[in-house]
Amino acid sequence: MPFGEDFKWVRKIKLLNKILGIVVIVLVVVAINIFSLHHFIRFDWQKKHNFALEEFSLNVLNILEDPVEICLFYGRLQDDAIPFFVNDLRNLLKEYKHAAPQWIRVKFIDTVQQQRMAEELSLRFGAVTSNSIVISNREHFRIIPAFELYEFKDGIVSGFKGERIISDEILKLSNRETKKVLFSMGHGEIDIDSVHPLCGSSSVKELLRQNGYRVEKVKLTEKIDDGNVRLLVIAGAQTNFAEKEIQILRNFLKRDGRILILLSPPKVCGLEDLFFDWGILADDMLVISNNDHLGISGDNMIDNFAEHPITQPMITMQLVALFGLCQPVRVDIGAPAKQYRALPLLSSGEKTFAKLDYLQRKLQYNPSEDLAGPVSVSVLSEHMIDEKTPGTQGKILVIGSADFVNNNRFCVLGNKILFNSMVTWLLEEMDPLSISVKVRPAENYKITLSRSELFKIGIILLLIPFFILLFGYLVAFIRRNAR
Repeated sequence: MPFGEDFKWVRKIKLLNKILGIVVIVLVVVAINIFSLHHFIRFDWQKKHNFALEEFSLNVLNILEDPVEICLFYGRLQDDAIPFFVNDLRNLLKEYKHAAPQWIRVKFIDTVQQQRMAEELSLRFGAVTSNSIVISNREHFRIIPAFELYEFKDGIVSGFKGERIISDEILKLSNRETKKVLFSMGHGEIDIDSVHPLCGSSSVKELLRQNGYRVEKVKLTEKIDDGNVRLLVIAGAQTNFAEKEIQILRNFLKRDGRILILLSPPKVCGLEDLFFDWGILADDMLVISNNDHLGISGDNMIDNFAEHPITQPMITMQLVALFGLCQPVRVDIGAPAKQYRALPLLSSGEKTFAKLDYLQRKLQYNPSEDLAGPVSVSVLSEHMIDEKTPGTQGKILVIGSADFVNNNRFCVLGNKILFNSMVTWLLEEMDPLSISVKVRPAENYKITLSRSELFKIGIILLLIPFFILLFGYLVAFIRRNAR
């Protein structure tokens, strides 16, 4: 029998063909994987390109010289206002890692399941809460809570600006020298090292440390010549400043310094002349609230905010601030402040008033001597370089209460957010390049239904089988008559 007609050899040849076919397929698959490993190509099939990095972000990653670590901390109980925070950040951070794998390191940490790792990182960065990200580079780091990555409109999330903030922070961390924030001492100020609920403000120090600033105390008996110092905070001074100290403050402002002054009512501590030079007036009065604006132990609830980048987070998220004893701080219309631009930022409620004779037992409004609400309790003044030249030189922000930064009130309501916004704006105004990164609209999905909506859906679901039965009856009726 010829070789080609032998059934045994035919079966062997067919088996060999199958084996060779399988081997060829395996080799093709292996070759494709090896080729894709060295020549990886990704395609963005999203209609809106929600997570594709923009040119500004790619340029920031291209100039990196040191690795940047981004840690996403999340927990089981997500923020009800931002339930999609983890999903948004996961997708976005994967794009950063893919764009610069040699420079960007990303960690996703579940604070419940990975509790030990979360505690180790908390020792490095300080207290880190769930639903926040930490961007670190060498000794610098920045903790960003979830709410800072979103825009709000009428208390509802309207946009996601995570790429803008993350790219901006990476750029700042890569170029930043450690900046110092000084707190004055020697006049009975609030102690930033103390954990006392009323006389201490260790929470403020921790917040500034989380933002990458070095916090130090200073006595205003020597000149402030350190170039890394841009902000001086005077919080709750109890005694008057000497003339030499006031001159040091003036010189600091002339060098484009920024001063944040938190008053301890009803004291002004000898700063009246400095305020007058900058078009600010702090009255020896107390802001009195009615029952509609009472907080804890008769505190003042501040809920009127002027349009400004400092107050924008409070306005968009519809937050209020909790102040303790508070005195009026307003624009001094009689001051010769032609080179200064003064703007009131915070005000009390319409039903409040500022009492002149606040030592009497019955604190009733006297229209002849008291100030009717709303009462301005904060003024920001900027020194204009020239009427024709844009820009400013030196800024001073005066708040009529220092109680809102003590440990007892700092983490209540919007106090922490307001203070952080003040410091951020005074120290680092937003880089205009980051404005080129668009804010992506947030897509809100409604997952709860009212009783009336559930009733309508139930009716629709009941009507579907009814119409099916009606259609079947019509078909049967037509066939019966057709016969």
